[in-house]
Amino acid sequence: MTRNTPLLLALAAAATMLPATATPAIPESFSAEAKARLTDYVAPEANENALNVVYFLGSDREPVADYERRISELLVYLQHYYAKEMARNGFGHRGFGLIRKPDGMVDILIIRGKQPASEYSYDKVGGDCMKEIEAFFKANPDKKHSDHTFVIMPTFYDEQYHDESPGGVPFFGYGRFCFALDYAHFDIRYLGEDSLRGRLLTKWYGGFAHELGHGLNLPHNNGTASQNAEKGTALMNAGNYTFGMSPTYLTKATSAILDRSETFARLGDKTKFYGEPQDAPQVSDASFTYQDNALHLKFTLRGQCDHVNAYVQDPPYVVNRDYDAVAFHANMGAPKEDGSREVTLMIPRSELSQLKMDEKQISVYFLQHDGNRFRWNTEFKWSETPEGASIPLCPEQPFKAGY
Repeated sequence: MTRNTPLLLALAAAATMLPATATPAIPESFSAEAKARLTDYVAPEANENALNVVYFLGSDREPVADYERRISELLVYLQHYYAKEMARNGFGHRGFGLIRKPDGMVDILIIRGKQPASEYSYDKVGGDCMKEIEAFFKANPDKKHSDHTFVIMPTFYDEQYHDESPGGVPFFGYGRFCFALDYAHFDIRYLGEDSLRGRLLTKWYGGFAHELGHGLNLPHNNGTASQNAEKGTALMNAGNYTFGMSPTYLTKATSAILDRSETFARLGDKTKFYGEPQDAPQVSDASFTYQDNALHLKFTLRGQCDHVNAYVQDPPYVVNRDYDAVAFHANMGAPKEDGSREVTLMIPRSELSQLKMDEKQISVYFLQHDGNRFRWNTEFKWSETPEGASIPLCPEQPFKAGY
């Protein structure tokens, strides 16, 4: 037995944390409600990278009671949801990577700030929170599993904010950081319940799911008229108000972006995500016409590009006014002998019935293998676009994903 002690110690050390690629079964310590909701759980495909999950505390705060179980259940259920939607959209049963402990709980990293909690408020955009987290990762590089960090802070406990009315802390996406809050009843047992706590959970858990989407590179977008009628509300539209209460889904364009998001990379995918952008895709023989009550986009594409999305929206074309952007995923033909591909996209006008204004903007996203993206924008008016009319394409400068 003494001779085996070094080996046993090595095995014990190796077992202290499962890698992102290993997804254990649902833990016995999960609540009965979580287990019931995860009866159809299928382990997602193994990931190369994982989401950093940080529970950030002001110097004068402690975690909310039972946070590890509650947050673990919510994250595993959300990973399960994302994986099912990715599979439905044809991208495989893939969720965002999570580091799981040997007991199946999610590895939630506690980082305590240098200042009182009041200095990390919503109004202060988290204060120095992001800087302090990055400093921690720089000093502890083994704790950083990707460029995507989900930050959870306890609600403020004061006259305005408390367990029945949480708030005060950051709750938004900020580049590849995203923020959500925690409170005592932030518990999957209330999901879908027609009660104060159930409605409160839909608001904050739906927001949790939505803001995480932003932190994984997702823009706001809406489904088409027929998709919404069939599937409910798109998560990156107003799904933060419906999640758990009524059907909520991911658009195919959203899944295409996640396909090349770092924490969704399959095991063995050693891509260096979000490096210096490669050359912009080259587009030729482009045409954009209005025919048979539909917009028809067609062009020849050369250069590195995994997916092409298009988003149609009403003005104003500014941040946080793009929830109505109806998303489409283009068809990319097989590579020809010269490496070029023909890209086609049809946008029926009937699928844009939720857009009421005459003026429209169409943004075409070119998604590269390393997660970077390039964009074209063009604007037009229906009143100036008769049957058979051509719509001009207006290339813009490229921009990087997540910015």
